[in-house]
Amino acid sequence: MLDWLFSRVLLPAFETGVKRRRTYQYWSELERSQWYSRGELARLQLTALRRLLAHAQTQCPYYRAAWSHLGLDAAQVDSLTAFERWPVISSDAIREHRLRMRTAGTQLLSKSTGGSSGAPLHFDLDHESHERRTAAWHRGYSWAGAIPGVKQLYLWGVPLGQRTAWQRGKDRVYHWLQRRHLLNTFELSAACVGDFCRRLNAYRPRVIVAYTNPLYEFARALQDRGMRPWSPQAIVVGAEKLHAHQRQLIETVFAAPVFETYGCREVMLIGAECPRHEGLHLTQENLLVEILDDEGQPTPPGQEGNVVLTDLYNHGMPFIRYANGDRAIAGWQECSCGRGLPLLRQVTGRRLDVLHTPDGRRLPGEFFPHLCKDYPAIQRFQVEQTEPDRMQFKVVLGPRWSDADQAQLLHEVRQAIGEAMQVDFLPVTDIPLTRAGKHQVVINRCAVRAMDEPAGAAS
Repeated sequence: MLDWLFSRVLLPAFETGVKRRRTYQYWSELERSQWYSRGELARLQLTALRRLLAHAQTQCPYYRAAWSHLGLDAAQVDSLTAFERWPVISSDAIREHRLRMRTAGTQLLSKSTGGSSGAPLHFDLDHESHERRTAAWHRGYSWAGAIPGVKQLYLWGVPLGQRTAWQRGKDRVYHWLQRRHLLNTFELSAACVGDFCRRLNAYRPRVIVAYTNPLYEFARALQDRGMRPWSPQAIVVGAEKLHAHQRQLIETVFAAPVFETYGCREVMLIGAECPRHEGLHLTQENLLVEILDDEGQPTPPGQEGNVVLTDLYNHGMPFIRYANGDRAIAGWQECSCGRGLPLLRQVTGRRLDVLHTPDGRRLPGEFFPHLCKDYPAIQRFQVEQTEPDRMQFKVVLGPRWSDADQAQLLHEVRQAIGEAMQVDFLPVTDIPLTRAGKHQVVINRCAVRAMDEPAGAAS
């Protein structure tokens, strides 16, 4: 009864009536369009893409100048294949040209990523885009039964830093309305496993939503201690790559099916599993997803390449052929569920290491991007655990960095890692890439990475 009241009455009334958002309207449209044929969905994409390109060419100074220099005209794009001539942009281009990418006179929402590439990214989007991506998130999560208003427990990150009484009160109202109970993943440690399990068992959610690696660590700890957690109807994982051995252990411990999701903050949900678990259905109506090689050419099916995204509805600050730093295997499969939305074969990129502290904490690498995104002066960072009780925090700092920022940052780190770990804070001028040309954000040099070790393997 409460599920129906919140999900069908209170939340729609709040979103549509109070907030005047069209999120539920867009969600309803997505529920219909997911069953369209591949051809129909491709036509929808092309129509939205042509509208986006025409807008960006006339309204966004950066794109107008860049395309003119290359002799490109939005009117030339009469097929998705023709779009392959357009340039790919990186996060560095957005950092440098953000203001010139904006549409003048449009009310924008400012956002920032956690900087899982090592450098937080600040960007903007318009309200329609925000509503459409939220609708896509609801649809993708609904395949696991995680509909807004249904009782859910989140093993997730919380806002870091000092929060005002107003902000804390607003958070409580939001979580109450969404019917979410939050367990702070950054507090998960050996000492907290029992408490977290008791809170889960007392709340009895229908769905658990969690960062992949902390949930895996939690499941391993529960199994090692012989503790039996509440079994929800489903589990949704995201933010980090899910491996087969992690899925197997989590499903065994919680006796519930796991639904993997894939997204990034710049566009939100890129793909999600339906109940058939045959792959990640792409959010094709909102996004154009490409897998390209290092020369910008489409990668043959079965080969790994760079994920390149075009947000078809963010006219406020368009993301057009944006390489988000992830890697995936090319090839769009079909699902036996009958949805026309293609399946992404496999996401392979970006995995964040787990830090192991002397007092038994397991701090997910996701903590550091989550923390650093709130410090605009941090241009790039890398955390490296060099000894069981020592870590280096390397940062490339901009001119706006202050002693107060440093004190607050280290305070937040200390709160997360405890007193037993020594932190060497090292401002540097550059952080070298790996031999593969990537930037590792969190590196654990002194322990076997739990995410790479199958459950039950000898340590």
